[in-house]
Amino acid sequence: MEITNTILSAIIVSPGIKKFMIYQPDISRTRKPGQFVMVRLNDQGERVPLTIVDSDAVKETITIIVQEACKSTRMMNQLNEGDVIQDIAGPLGTPSEIRKYGAVLIIGGGVGTAVAYPVAKAMQEAGNTVSAILGARNEQALILTTELQETCSEVYISTDDGSAGFHGNTAQLLKNLLGEGHHYDLIFASGPLLMMKSISDLTSPLNIPTRVSLNTLMVDGTGMCGGCRVTIGDKSLFTCVDGPEFDSHLVDFDTLIKRNHTYDHIEITSNAPVRSVKKVVTASPNTIRQKMPAQEPKVRILNFDEVNLGYSKETARLEAARCLQCKKPACVDGCPVGVQIPKFIQKLSEGDYLAAAAIYKHDNALAAVCARVCPQADQCEGQCVLTRKGEAVAIGNLARFVLDYAHDHENQVRPVKGADTGQQVAIIGSGPAGLTCAKDLAMFGHQVTVFEALHELGCVLTYGIPEFRLPKRIVHEETEALEELGVIFKKNVLIGNTITIDDLFTRGFKAVFISVGAGLPYFMIIAGENLVGVYSANEFLIRVNMMKANLFPAYDTPILNLQSKRVAVIGGGNTALDSARVAMRMGASQVDVLYRRTEADMPARIEEYAHAREEGIQFHFLCAPREFMGNSEGQLTGARVQRMKQGEADVSGRRSPLPIEGSDYLIEIQAAIIAIGNGSNPIIQKTTPDLKFNQWGNILVDEESTATNRMGIFSGGDIVTGGATVISAMGAGRKAARAIDQYLRNR
Repeated sequence: MEITNTILSAIIVSPGIKKFMIYQPDISRTRKPGQFVMVRLNDQGERVPLTIVDSDAVKETITIIVQEACKSTRMMNQLNEGDVIQDIAGPLGTPSEIRKYGAVLIIGGGVGTAVAYPVAKAMQEAGNTVSAILGARNEQALILTTELQETCSEVYISTDDGSAGFHGNTAQLLKNLLGEGHHYDLIFASGPLLMMKSISDLTSPLNIPTRVSLNTLMVDGTGMCGGCRVTIGDKSLFTCVDGPEFDSHLVDFDTLIKRNHTYDHIEITSNAPVRSVKKVVTASPNTIRQKMPAQEPKVRILNFDEVNLGYSKETARLEAARCLQCKKPACVDGCPVGVQIPKFIQKLSEGDYLAAAAIYKHDNALAAVCARVCPQADQCEGQCVLTRKGEAVAIGNLARFVLDYAHDHENQVRPVKGADTGQQVAIIGSGPAGLTCAKDLAMFGHQVTVFEALHELGCVLTYGIPEFRLPKRIVHEETEALEELGVIFKKNVLIGNTITIDDLFTRGFKAVFISVGAGLPYFMIIAGENLVGVYSANEFLIRVNMMKANLFPAYDTPILNLQSKRVAVIGGGNTALDSARVAMRMGASQVDVLYRRTEADMPARIEEYAHAREEGIQFHFLCAPREFMGNSEGQLTGARVQRMKQGEADVSGRRSPLPIEGSDYLIEIQAAIIAIGNGSNPIIQKTTPDLKFNQWGNILVDEESTATNRMGIFSGGDIVTGGATVISAMGAGRKAARAIDQYLRNR
């Protein structure tokens, strides 16, 4: 049996262009015309979007055509039969709208013909009369000519140099055909952006319906980063989930063309940070809350190493001694997963660090993660009785100490799988809710399979939180512990596209837990938001945290060079502060955080806010951008900012920010990062129509059981509540695991 992603054939079809047939069972069964895959060759490679030219569900193969355009595609075209591609995720994108139109003209330019061919084939099978125009620089660059001649009633050729067919481009040939009286009920075009723009400009005044398949910059391809956004009419849409096909007459080609040139002239120099020796700030033993040792600010902004350095044994025991060991510990009630906090602190005080770690891990599937990123000040520490007269016990710092101790002494406390029940459960998403649910269900004895859309596990823990806050080795160790427990992980599987939820039940799963998070970034919907240099926080952090763009060119994924540039970050949560602190480490000369509410309203962790200020990040409250401004090349140069004032309290209990008329002022910036929250990815909703959602795309569940309206389907985390914390998502995962276990045992 072939290994998934094995190349079965590799054929050069034109200079610099190669066709691959690849063994990919899941994608071959679900792929439809118009869809694409994200391909990554190795740990250093980019995620590259490639159209699925064809598929064979019987042979379980997909066919893609690759043109050498970047380092990753050049490397891919060196592969041959028998080689295995590391990651292929898909099918992605909304399928083409295939129905009977009448006379359909398919236009393919260059490697865009690989997109045009499957649409032509499907249109012909739907009963249309299909014609095609194929364009290329010269005869050698033409591809899929024979295949289209077998599919279409007429095939017209155009080459820029006249070496084959019409001497000119595809738009000129189309103009001639229309002048000769040819009529088309639909035109579909795919190729270079300038080609598609020319065709659209030609057909718009003639009112000929024209659709184009847009080739935009993207990183993840699943709707999380927002980097592939395009302006369609008066809306900003995402190519990977709303497209890739759009009404060409609504596309803002000028802005898209400029955005697609973002990395054309990138300086081929490494943005790798200068590594410096860490200087430790030591804590002095006393009876007050012990400070966390940390790298000096001037040192840490030059590296991505963890900022906090951890307690020593002496400091940890001094801090643990502050715990009053309450008979009715409010701190436990404040923990969404119910960690027995006084018990683990007592063991720490006694010097039994391994036992302390075991107690903490018993209730927390992501113990070392939570010790670092949990908002303890709002939860367990916020309930500590010591806050009535002073500072809470540093519960998070103590948890980190015992967990790091267990790790360093190679004595990890592993959970034990329960007696096998023979029941299979599918978990969609490997974020905090999914991993927590997986652990508990495995301990109940069920067979658990976790499906992850990306090539790395951990979701927001991996792509969203920087290394200096959460080292990725911790996430890897947590997932490895689950694998030892028997949990199966399947990466590069986008539930809804690669496999539907209904497919999961036909494959033997008896229950499904949906924990895909809220990964679709919000934008401000203001002028200039698609200028080069304007990022969503998701895209910015994915490029750096997961794709290692900070180490370019050692890693292939690029990012704007921020050296000596001024950067503005919009938002006041942890994601905004993470983005600001990453930008500082990427060499920005100044980073400004613009937040429309007050300092007291900021939802970010207190510690992260303090660290950001220490690192020189500037905070501006009660203000928000009204417009981004750019130059003739479409590059961001500044923002028009409006001051705000406090209004009445809203549903969150915070006073609403209101604009102050006539208070606008200008700032010069070369990059902006929008971190104002995320919405729900629509893929599950589109592919599971009988599942109930609210108006914001959140799944509706019973609060007590996490059950949806469909029997056997449960859901929790941000896809239910909207954006929240890691620990609250974990709490939902624990609740769901108990409900699923009860459901399976009562069937």
